[in-house]
Amino acid sequence: MSDARVGEGVPPPVITVVQRGQITEVAHRGDVAVVADGGRLAASVGDPDRLISLRSSVKPFTAVAVLAAADEAGLTLDDEMIALASASHAGADEHTAVAQRMVEAFGLNPAHLVHGRPQSSRGGSGELLAHMCSGQHLSLLLLAKARGFDPIGYDAFDHPVQRELRTVVGELLSVDLHAAPWGMDGCAIPTSAIPLRAAAEGARRWATPHDPLVPERYRALLERVRVAAVKNPRLISGAGSLDTDLIRGGEGLVVAKQGAEGLCLVGLPGYGIAVRTEDGDAAARSGRVATVAVLAAIGASVAAASSLEAHRIVNLADPRGGAALATVSPAASLSLLKVS
Repeated sequence: MSDARVGEGVPPPVITVVQRGQITEVAHRGDVAVVADGGRLAASVGDPDRLISLRSSVKPFTAVAVLAAADEAGLTLDDEMIALASASHAGADEHTAVAQRMVEAFGLNPAHLVHGRPQSSRGGSGELLAHMCSGQHLSLLLLAKARGFDPIGYDAFDHPVQRELRTVVGELLSVDLHAAPWGMDGCAIPTSAIPLRAAAEGARRWATPHDPLVPERYRALLERVRVAAVKNPRLISGAGSLDTDLIRGGEGLVVAKQGAEGLCLVGLPGYGIAVRTEDGDAAARSGRVATVAVLAAIGASVAAASSLEAHRIVNLADPRGGAALATVSPAASLSLLKVS
């Protein structure tokens, strides 16, 4: 394992390009890891061991920690609540309604939420619940309640909520997160860095929760997270997003979760996929094109789903109307990808 960090080691290969007429305008570089049964590396582009930050792709796994604590305390989350705890949602009415139900069902105090703007400039609880990370943060308040922890400071690295998350997620991914590099996520809680292939293996386990490599005590809980996602794809993100459209097209067999700065995870029977665009993919176009191309290259049937039409090649529209001015498409490195 190289453990090269982003910007170190051999530069990643080009995975997508932006073509504007006769001009190849942008080349996005990135790494890809595809793991198969048993956690075996089945295919890769670039460095599958490059350290990447999990960001919001960790949410389905933190949801397992929440469910474990809630079950022990006799508290029950329904499928919609579990999906929202795993989500980076669009803040639509359907999302905020579930968030409000979580507040009411468990007696949570939105004033304890740390995400979004500084407390001094926040609006009411409605604004907090519309934040894309509200489901996860509410679930962390629930974890604190279930364990009897003080919810104040749940965002601190050494808070017992965060320590419990690192333990459970680390066991789910077979990575020691207590020793992993870390920083603060944009929603104000710690995020860890792990090898790309470990993230891919996490996605594979999420899609197949009863796999022997999943610790037995977490299998039923991870299955609940999987079922919640496939039953509620719109709650995981929102209309038109890659996550939602992959789950919709997967006929109950595919799970997906993106993380900020260009990370895309997909789990399906037999495989886990992690795609990371090195430049962070601020325009949210390279990662989705590359991810669908990887799925097609390994022969995954979901790659042909009609729900993914807008993600195979991204058209950059002419603001005046008419034909697209440019396209984002997969580079040759992805078409050559083969699983072994």
